[in-house]
Amino acid sequence: MVSWMHYYEIQRFKRKGFNKSQTARKIGINRETVGVYWNLTPGDYAARVEAAKTRKKKADPHKDFVLECLMKYPDMSAAQLYDWIKEHTCLETLDFQERCFRDYVKSIREEYDIKKPETSRQYEAMEELPPGKQAQVDMGEISLKTISGRHKKVYCFGMVLTHSRYKFILWQEKPFTTDTFVQAHIKAFTFFDGRPQEMVYDQDKILAVSENNGDIIYTEGFQSYINEAKFDIFLCHGADPESKGLIENVVKYAKHGFAEHRIFKDIDSFNTDCIAWLKRTGNKKIHGTTQKIPAEVFSLEKEYLIPVSAYNFTVAVNDSIDYQVRKDNIVLYKGNRYRVPKGTYSAGKRVFMIVENDILSITDTLTGEIYATHPLCHDKGKLIGQKRDERDKSKSLQEQEKTVQELFQNDELVVPFLEHIHQAKPRYYRDQLGVIRKLFEEWDTELLIHGLHYCSEKGLYSAGDLKSSIIYLKQIKTEPKKKENMSALPSKYRGNMPEIRDLSVYEQAMGRSVVNG
Repeated sequence: MVSWMHYYEIQRFKRKGFNKSQTARKIGINRETVGVYWNLTPGDYAARVEAAKTRKKKADPHKDFVLECLMKYPDMSAAQLYDWIKEHTCLETLDFQERCFRDYVKSIREEYDIKKPETSRQYEAMEELPPGKQAQVDMGEISLKTISGRHKKVYCFGMVLTHSRYKFILWQEKPFTTDTFVQAHIKAFTFFDGRPQEMVYDQDKILAVSENNGDIIYTEGFQSYINEAKFDIFLCHGADPESKGLIENVVKYAKHGFAEHRIFKDIDSFNTDCIAWLKRTGNKKIHGTTQKIPAEVFSLEKEYLIPVSAYNFTVAVNDSIDYQVRKDNIVLYKGNRYRVPKGTYSAGKRVFMIVENDILSITDTLTGEIYATHPLCHDKGKLIGQKRDERDKSKSLQEQEKTVQELFQNDELVVPFLEHIHQAKPRYYRDQLGVIRKLFEEWDTELLIHGLHYCSEKGLYSAGDLKSSIIYLKQIKTEPKKKENMSALPSKYRGNMPEIRDLSVYEQAMGRSVVNG
């Protein structure tokens, strides 16, 4: 329904001899809309206006909620409102389309004179790349109101697969460091179940110390990570919209489509809600540029991603959630308190809680070191684990060392392996020996000896490294080759094989001759 002023303008241009197309261009509305009101008398128009006021719309049951949100957040988009209604009603689909809902929101803005602040920004189109070729990464931040009424800044990590536009978003309460940036990659690749060939980054001090005339010097922590991960790197210049624009849109989408106007409770629930939003909207909604659903295109692209093993990325990730170690060396998990050894706590220390066969392992988020293992408690409010001085010390360290050596069949590498652990972790040496003994209850001796040799060759000395290595060795030994199976794809994508171009085409498009990394 156009306004009375638009109706008047349509009739005025009609009287002057303009046709419908010319009138539409003059007023700035659609030609079909002009056609609806072209031969409408003032009386008929007034009757339509009255009928529209009384006609019930499918979105009317949500009018109070929509009005409340718009009054509180005038800059809120119709797309975000549409998603919020889904979230608050717990419905997968609504009985009205988002396109119609945009008109509904517009009518409410006009009725209650709620103007949306105007913003503008310039972007450039990007070259389309083949599946599995590239992902882009960037970070952002946003200030949110907390349940106490104060404001808190949270920080966003975004990764998007360039071909499918399939997205991963992670939030944390502190600015990203090299360590947490690497950990975000681990979570993203776990979410994607693989990694692309190339990663594109904005320049940031947590990644690179200096451009060094093209021979980029990365920070020590990030250099160690890319040495292990072995993907190619392309580092953007400070203002390079051709190669950065895609991910900047994703970070903006996450901030304004998901985070903005939310009440912040805690970081774990915030990340859980964000993953649900990605599944419901972020990766399920038709992309404006490709006109395809990212989740459906991803079902094809995932076949081209490079598999990542547990050992490649050091730790197993438990639903992309880590947990804080409290000052009393306690970790809260599902209503219970689990002990870690005294001295584990440090400011900002976070751990993963890995559950396998009702056994809970508490591991370092970056190194994968196992701090403690406990039986999983299914009750609530329990304190799990003994104090350090209450542990079984009936056996001397020498006896425990001898037991471990015998389990390894007195292999020539076991003594230097244990000596390295003792030197690096003297306070936790008894715990490390206990973890190694437990590994022999779960794995074959032959595989553990193989893992011992692997760790010694790579210079890895901890029980956590040993466990990760045998998982990795077991995986590469038994993992079957990927099948060329397209049957699970949506019908409209079956048989659509991407064009395979020479790599130089993409290097030229990215404005470089060689991939950095």
